[in-house]
Amino acid sequence: MAAETGQSARSLAQRLFDEPYAFEFAQAVRLFELLRADAVPLGTGLDPRAEAVGLTGALAPLFQPSALGPIRRAPLRSLAFADSAEPIAPQPQLQVNGFALGGTEGPLPDVYQEWLQDRQRNKDTSAVAFLDLFQHRLLALLYRAQRKYRVADPFLAPEHSPVEVILRGIAGLNLRARRCADPAPGIDTRAVLARAGLFANRRRSLAGFDLLASHHFGLQVRTEPFAGGWRPLPEESRTHIGRNGRNHLLGSGAVAGTRIWDEHRGIRIGLGPLNLDQYEAFLPGGRHHAQLRALAAAYFGDDLYQHIELHLARGEQPRARLSAKKPLRLGWTAWAGTGATPPARTARMTIAGGRGASS
Repeated sequence: MAAETGQSARSLAQRLFDEPYAFEFAQAVRLFELLRADAVPLGTGLDPRAEAVGLTGALAPLFQPSALGPIRRAPLRSLAFADSAEPIAPQPQLQVNGFALGGTEGPLPDVYQEWLQDRQRNKDTSAVAFLDLFQHRLLALLYRAQRKYRVADPFLAPEHSPVEVILRGIAGLNLRARRCADPAPGIDTRAVLARAGLFANRRRSLAGFDLLASHHFGLQVRTEPFAGGWRPLPEESRTHIGRNGRNHLLGSGAVAGTRIWDEHRGIRIGLGPLNLDQYEAFLPGGRHHAQLRALAAAYFGDDLYQHIELHLARGEQPRARLSAKKPLRLGWTAWAGTGATPPARTARMTIAGGRGASS
Protein backbone atom coordinates (compact mmCIF):
# COMPACT_ATOMS: atom_id res chain seq x y z
CA MET A 1 0.00 0.00 0.00
CA ALA A 2 1.34 3.41 -0.95
CA ALA A 3 2.21 5.95 1.72
CA GLU A 4 1.26 9.63 1.71
CA THR A 5 4.24 10.39 -0.53
CA GLY A 6 2.85 8.09 -3.22
CA GLN A 7 5.65 5.55 -2.74
CA SER A 8 5.33 2.06 -1.35
CA ALA A 9 5.38 1.95 2.43
CA ARG A 10 8.71 0.85 3.89
CA SER A 11 9.70 -0.37 7.30
CA LEU A 12 11.90 1.78 9.49
CA ALA A 13 14.78 -0.66 9.02
CA GLN A 14 14.47 -0.46 5.25
CA ARG A 15 14.45 3.33 5.41
CA LEU A 16 17.61 3.21 7.49
CA PHE A 17 19.44 1.15 4.88
CA ASP A 18 18.08 3.17 1.96
CA GLU A 19 18.47 6.66 3.44
CA PRO A 20 20.98 6.65 6.32
CA TYR A 21 21.60 10.36 5.81
CA ALA A 22 18.07 11.06 7.10
CA PHE A 23 18.90 9.73 10.58
CA GLU A 24 20.96 11.02 13.48
CA PHE A 25 24.01 9.11 14.61
CA ALA A 26 22.67 7.90 17.97
CA GLN A 27 19.27 7.18 16.46
CA ALA A 28 20.71 5.05 13.66
CA VAL A 29 22.98 3.03 15.96
CA ARG A 30 20.15 2.45 18.41
CA LEU A 31 17.99 1.10 15.58
CA PHE A 32 20.74 -1.33 14.64
CA GLU A 33 20.87 -2.53 18.25
CA LEU A 34 17.12 -3.06 18.27
CA LEU A 35 17.35 -5.06 15.05
CA ARG A 36 19.90 -7.35 16.69
CA ALA A 37 18.77 -7.87 20.25
CA ASP A 38 21.28 -10.70 20.73
CA ALA A 39 24.27 -8.49 19.91
CA VAL A 40 26.75 -7.24 22.48
CA PRO A 41 26.05 -3.59 23.44
CA LEU A 42 28.20 -1.28 21.40
CA GLY A 43 31.54 -0.41 22.97
CA THR A 44 31.30 -2.94 25.82
CA GLY A 45 32.86 -6.06 24.30
CA LEU A 46 36.28 -7.09 23.03
CA ASP A 47 35.19 -8.42 19.65
CA PRO A 48 33.50 -5.86 17.37
CA ARG A 49 32.06 -8.70 15.30
CA ALA A 50 29.67 -9.50 18.16
CA GLU A 51 28.20 -5.99 18.06
CA ALA A 52 25.19 -4.94 16.03
CA VAL A 53 26.97 -2.58 13.64
CA GLY A 54 30.49 -1.69 12.61
CA LEU A 55 31.44 1.98 12.65
CA THR A 56 33.92 3.60 10.32
CA GLY A 57 34.82 7.20 9.63
CA ALA A 58 35.55 9.26 6.57
CA LEU A 59 39.22 9.28 5.59
CA ALA A 60 39.11 11.79 2.76
CA PRO A 61 39.68 15.59 2.93
CA LEU A 62 36.19 16.35 1.65
CA PHE A 63 33.14 18.21 2.97
CA GLN A 64 30.53 15.51 3.54
CA PRO A 65 26.88 16.34 2.72
CA SER A 66 25.47 14.57 5.80
CA ALA A 67 26.47 13.30 9.22
CA LEU A 68 26.09 9.68 8.12
CA GLY A 69 27.42 8.10 4.99
CA PRO A 70 26.40 4.92 3.17
CA ILE A 71 25.82 1.56 4.83
CA ARG A 72 27.61 -1.51 3.54
CA ARG A 73 26.86 -5.12 4.40
CA ALA A 74 30.40 -6.38 4.78
CA PRO A 75 32.88 -7.25 7.54
CA LEU A 76 34.85 -4.41 9.04
CA ARG A 77 37.92 -3.48 7.05
CA SER A 78 39.98 -4.02 10.18
CA LEU A 79 38.90 -7.70 10.12
CA ALA A 80 39.99 -8.32 6.55
CA PHE A 81 43.04 -10.27 7.71
CA ALA A 82 41.28 -12.32 10.39
CA ASP A 83 41.70 -16.07 10.56
CA SER A 84 39.83 -17.46 7.56
CA ALA A 85 38.96 -20.62 9.49
CA GLU A 86 36.70 -18.57 11.73
CA PRO A 87 33.59 -17.48 9.84
CA ILE A 88 32.82 -13.77 9.84
CA ALA A 89 29.12 -13.00 9.43
CA PRO A 90 28.22 -10.03 7.24
CA GLN A 91 27.73 -7.01 9.47
CA PRO A 92 26.27 -3.61 8.57
CA GLN A 93 29.05 -1.08 8.33
CA LEU A 94 28.00 2.53 8.93
CA GLN A 95 30.18 5.42 7.88
CA VAL A 96 30.10 8.36 10.30
CA ASN A 97 31.18 11.69 8.84
CA GLY A 98 30.58 14.02 11.76
CA PHE A 99 33.13 12.53 14.14
CA ALA A 100 36.08 10.81 12.49
CA LEU A 101 39.85 10.84 12.21
CA GLY A 102 39.63 12.15 8.68
CA GLY A 103 37.51 14.71 6.90
CA THR A 104 37.86 18.47 6.96
CA GLU A 105 37.46 18.63 10.75
CA GLY A 106 39.39 15.49 11.66
CA PRO A 107 42.83 15.53 13.32
CA LEU A 108 44.46 13.57 10.49
CA PRO A 109 46.43 15.93 8.19
CA ASP A 110 45.26 16.21 4.59
CA VAL A 111 48.49 14.81 3.24
CA TYR A 112 47.97 11.56 5.14
CA GLN A 113 44.37 11.34 4.00
CA GLU A 114 45.46 11.76 0.40
CA TRP A 115 48.08 9.06 0.95
CA LEU A 116 45.38 6.71 2.31
CA GLN A 117 43.19 7.41 -0.70
CA ASP A 118 46.08 6.63 -3.01
CA ARG A 119 46.76 3.32 -1.25
CA GLN A 120 43.10 2.36 -1.49
CA ARG A 121 43.10 3.02 -5.21
CA ASN A 122 45.99 0.55 -5.43
CA LYS A 123 43.89 -2.09 -3.58
CA ASP A 124 45.90 -1.70 -0.36
CA THR A 125 43.49 -1.29 2.58
CA SER A 126 45.83 -2.28 5.40
CA ALA A 127 46.44 1.29 6.64
CA VAL A 128 42.74 2.16 6.49
CA ALA A 129 41.85 -1.06 8.31
CA PHE A 130 44.35 -0.20 11.04
CA LEU A 131 42.78 3.22 11.58
CA ASP A 132 39.32 1.65 11.61
CA LEU A 133 40.28 -0.18 14.79
CA PHE A 134 40.48 3.16 16.56
CA GLN A 135 37.59 4.80 14.74
CA HIS A 136 35.16 2.04 15.69
CA ARG A 137 36.18 2.29 19.34
CA LEU A 138 36.01 6.09 19.43
CA LEU A 139 32.60 6.16 17.75
CA ALA A 140 31.31 3.45 20.08
CA LEU A 141 32.38 5.51 23.10
CA LEU A 142 30.73 8.58 21.57
CA TYR A 143 27.49 6.65 21.20
CA ARG A 144 27.64 5.41 24.79
CA ALA A 145 28.23 8.96 26.04
CA GLN A 146 25.25 10.26 24.07
CA ARG A 147 23.04 7.47 25.39
CA LYS A 148 24.11 8.18 28.95
CA TYR A 149 23.66 11.93 28.99
CA ARG A 150 20.86 12.40 26.51
CA VAL A 151 17.75 13.41 28.42
CA ALA A 152 15.13 12.35 25.88
CA ASP A 153 15.80 8.86 24.55
CA PRO A 154 12.76 7.88 22.44
CA PHE A 155 13.61 4.18 22.42
CA LEU A 156 13.70 3.50 26.15
CA ALA A 157 10.94 3.02 28.69
CA PRO A 158 11.12 5.63 31.49
CA GLU A 159 12.10 3.05 34.11
CA HIS A 160 15.13 2.01 32.03
CA SER A 161 16.31 5.49 31.11
CA PRO A 162 19.36 6.99 32.87
CA VAL A 163 17.47 10.25 33.33
CA GLU A 164 14.85 8.45 35.42
CA VAL A 165 17.22 8.46 38.41
CA ILE A 166 17.71 12.21 38.00
CA LEU A 167 13.97 12.87 37.77
CA ARG A 168 13.34 10.75 40.85
CA GLY A 169 15.90 12.79 42.76
CA ILE A 170 14.30 16.06 41.62
CA ALA A 171 10.82 14.85 42.56
CA GLY A 172 12.02 13.55 45.94
CA LEU A 173 11.07 9.92 45.32
CA ASN A 174 12.78 6.93 46.86
CA LEU A 175 15.76 6.07 44.66
CA ARG A 176 16.01 2.58 46.12
CA ALA A 177 12.49 1.80 44.92
CA ARG A 178 13.17 2.72 41.29
CA ARG A 179 12.48 -0.85 40.14
CA CYS A 180 9.06 -0.80 41.74
CA ALA A 181 6.07 -0.08 39.56
CA ASP A 182 4.93 2.89 41.64
CA PRO A 183 6.68 5.13 44.20
CA ALA A 184 3.73 4.65 46.57
CA PRO A 185 0.49 2.65 46.46
CA GLY A 186 -1.91 4.21 43.97
CA ILE A 187 0.54 6.70 42.43
CA ASP A 188 1.48 6.33 38.79
CA THR A 189 5.22 6.93 38.43
CA ARG A 190 4.75 8.54 35.01
CA ALA A 191 2.51 11.25 36.46
CA VAL A 192 5.19 12.24 38.96
CA LEU A 193 8.22 12.04 36.67
CA ALA A 194 6.48 13.92 33.86
CA ARG A 195 6.06 16.91 36.20
CA ALA A 196 9.12 16.46 38.41
CA GLY A 197 9.69 20.22 38.44
CA LEU A 198 6.39 20.76 40.24
CA PHE A 199 7.42 18.34 42.99
CA ALA A 200 10.88 19.92 43.25
CA ASN A 201 9.32 23.19 44.43
CA ARG A 202 8.37 22.74 48.08
CA ARG A 203 5.85 25.57 47.78
CA ARG A 204 3.07 23.55 46.17
CA SER A 205 0.57 25.72 44.29
CA LEU A 206 -3.00 24.87 43.36
CA ALA A 207 -2.31 25.81 39.74
CA GLY A 208 0.54 23.30 39.70
CA PHE A 209 -1.73 20.49 40.87
CA ASP A 210 -4.38 21.46 38.32
CA LEU A 211 -1.76 21.16 35.59
CA LEU A 212 -0.46 17.87 36.99
CA ALA A 213 -3.87 16.21 37.29
CA SER A 214 -5.20 17.61 34.01
CA HIS A 215 -2.17 16.33 32.12
CA HIS A 216 -2.35 12.87 33.70
CA PHE A 217 -6.10 12.24 33.53
CA GLY A 218 -6.81 14.26 30.39
CA LEU A 219 -9.72 16.30 31.76
CA GLN A 220 -10.49 19.65 33.37
CA VAL A 221 -9.43 19.95 37.02
CA ARG A 222 -9.95 22.94 39.29
CA THR A 223 -8.70 23.05 42.88
CA GLU A 224 -9.88 25.51 45.53
CA PRO A 225 -8.27 26.28 48.92
CA PHE A 226 -9.78 26.69 52.39
CA ALA A 227 -12.27 23.85 52.09
CA GLY A 228 -11.65 23.01 55.75
CA GLY A 229 -11.23 19.87 57.77
CA TRP A 230 -11.40 18.58 61.33
CA ARG A 231 -8.24 18.75 63.40
CA PRO A 232 -7.99 16.83 66.70
CA LEU A 233 -7.23 18.87 69.80
CA PRO A 234 -4.19 17.91 71.85
CA GLU A 235 -4.98 16.56 75.27
CA GLU A 236 -3.56 19.64 77.00
CA SER A 237 -5.89 21.93 75.02
CA ARG A 238 -9.15 20.10 75.78
CA THR A 239 -11.64 21.24 78.40
CA HIS A 240 -11.81 19.27 81.65
CA ILE A 241 -14.51 20.15 84.21
CA GLY A 242 -13.96 19.71 87.93
CA ARG A 243 -11.79 20.90 90.75
CA ASN A 244 -8.64 19.89 88.91
CA GLY A 245 -10.02 20.81 85.51
CA ARG A 246 -8.45 23.11 82.97
CA ASN A 247 -9.48 25.20 79.99
CA HIS A 248 -12.99 25.50 81.41
CA LEU A 249 -13.45 29.29 81.45
CA LEU A 250 -16.49 29.96 79.28
CA GLY A 251 -15.75 32.46 76.53
CA SER A 252 -12.00 32.23 77.04
CA GLY A 253 -10.59 28.74 76.80
CA ALA A 254 -13.51 26.33 77.05
CA VAL A 255 -13.99 24.04 74.04
CA ALA A 256 -16.82 21.58 73.49
CA GLY A 257 -15.55 18.37 71.97
CA THR A 258 -12.19 16.89 71.09
CA ARG A 259 -11.67 18.46 67.66
CA ILE A 260 -11.92 21.85 65.95
CA TRP A 261 -12.69 22.95 62.42
CA ASP A 262 -9.63 24.26 60.57
CA GLU A 263 -10.26 26.15 57.32
CA HIS A 264 -6.66 25.57 56.21
CA ARG A 265 -6.81 21.79 56.48
CA GLY A 266 -8.81 20.98 53.37
CA ILE A 267 -8.82 21.52 49.61
CA ARG A 268 -11.65 21.10 47.16
CA ILE A 269 -10.84 19.23 43.93
CA GLY A 270 -13.40 19.65 41.18
CA LEU A 271 -13.36 17.46 38.07
CA GLY A 272 -15.50 17.93 35.03
CA PRO A 273 -17.77 18.20 33.29
CA LEU A 274 -17.39 14.44 32.88
CA ASN A 275 -19.07 11.87 30.70
CA LEU A 276 -20.45 8.74 32.34
CA ASP A 277 -17.32 6.60 31.85
CA GLN A 278 -15.05 9.30 33.27
CA TYR A 279 -17.45 9.91 36.14
CA GLU A 280 -17.60 6.24 37.17
CA ALA A 281 -13.80 5.94 36.95
CA PHE A 282 -13.40 8.46 39.80
CA LEU A 283 -16.07 6.98 42.06
CA PRO A 284 -14.87 4.79 44.96
CA GLY A 285 -13.75 1.51 43.46
CA GLY A 286 -13.12 3.09 40.04
CA ARG A 287 -9.81 2.78 38.22
CA HIS A 288 -8.82 6.43 38.84
CA HIS A 289 -10.20 6.99 42.34
CA ALA A 290 -7.17 5.72 44.25
CA GLN A 291 -4.79 7.43 41.80
CA LEU A 292 -6.40 10.84 42.36
CA ARG A 293 -6.32 10.45 46.13
CA ALA A 294 -2.70 9.30 46.16
CA LEU A 295 -1.59 12.00 43.72
CA ALA A 296 -3.17 14.75 45.82
CA ALA A 297 -1.68 13.29 49.02
CA ALA A 298 1.78 13.13 47.45
CA TYR A 299 1.56 16.70 46.16
CA PHE A 300 -0.08 18.50 49.11
CA GLY A 301 0.71 16.12 51.96
CA ASP A 302 -1.35 13.34 53.49
CA ASP A 303 -2.69 15.44 56.39
CA LEU A 304 -5.10 17.50 54.27
CA TYR A 305 -8.76 16.71 53.80
CA GLN A 306 -9.64 16.12 50.17
CA HIS A 307 -13.13 17.28 49.24
CA ILE A 308 -13.63 15.74 45.79
CA GLU A 309 -16.44 16.93 43.52
CA LEU A 310 -17.30 14.98 40.37
CA HIS A 311 -19.42 17.00 37.95
CA LEU A 312 -21.45 14.73 35.69
CA ALA A 313 -22.39 16.52 32.48
CA ARG A 314 -26.00 17.18 31.57
CA GLY A 315 -27.65 14.24 29.82
CA GLU A 316 -25.01 11.72 30.94
CA GLN A 317 -27.00 10.24 33.82
CA PRO A 318 -27.83 6.57 33.13
CA ARG A 319 -31.38 5.28 33.18
CA ALA A 320 -32.41 3.66 36.45
CA ARG A 321 -32.45 -0.05 35.60
CA LEU A 322 -31.91 -2.93 37.98
CA SER A 323 -28.96 -5.05 36.92
CA ALA A 324 -26.79 -7.60 38.69
CA LYS A 325 -23.97 -7.06 36.20
CA LYS A 326 -23.76 -3.30 36.72
CA PRO A 327 -25.82 -2.34 39.77
CA LEU A 328 -26.85 1.24 40.38
CA ARG A 329 -25.35 3.18 43.28
CA LEU A 330 -27.90 5.37 45.00
CA GLY A 331 -26.75 8.97 45.14
CA TRP A 332 -23.86 8.34 42.77
CA THR A 333 -25.30 6.75 39.63
CA ALA A 334 -29.01 6.70 40.51
CA TRP A 335 -31.26 9.57 41.58
CA ALA A 336 -34.97 9.81 42.21
CA GLY A 337 -37.20 12.02 40.09
CA THR A 338 -35.15 12.06 36.90
CA GLY A 339 -36.94 13.57 33.91
CA ALA A 340 -36.57 12.88 30.21
CA THR A 341 -33.40 14.98 30.04
CA PRO A 342 -31.32 14.31 33.15
CA PRO A 343 -29.76 17.45 34.63
CA ALA A 344 -26.12 17.86 35.50
CA ARG A 345 -25.21 16.09 38.72
CA THR A 346 -22.42 16.53 41.26
CA ALA A 347 -21.14 13.77 43.53
CA ARG A 348 -19.25 14.90 46.61
CA MET A 349 -16.97 12.84 48.79
CA THR A 350 -14.48 13.67 51.52
CA ILE A 351 -11.22 11.86 52.16
CA ALA A 352 -10.26 12.52 55.77
CA GLY A 353 -6.63 13.49 55.95
CA GLY A 354 -5.96 11.81 52.60
CA ARG A 355 -6.27 8.38 54.22
CA GLY A 356 -9.76 8.02 55.60
CA ALA A 357 -12.84 6.52 54.05
CA SER A 358 -15.09 8.41 51.68
CA SER A 359 -18.16 10.13 53.00
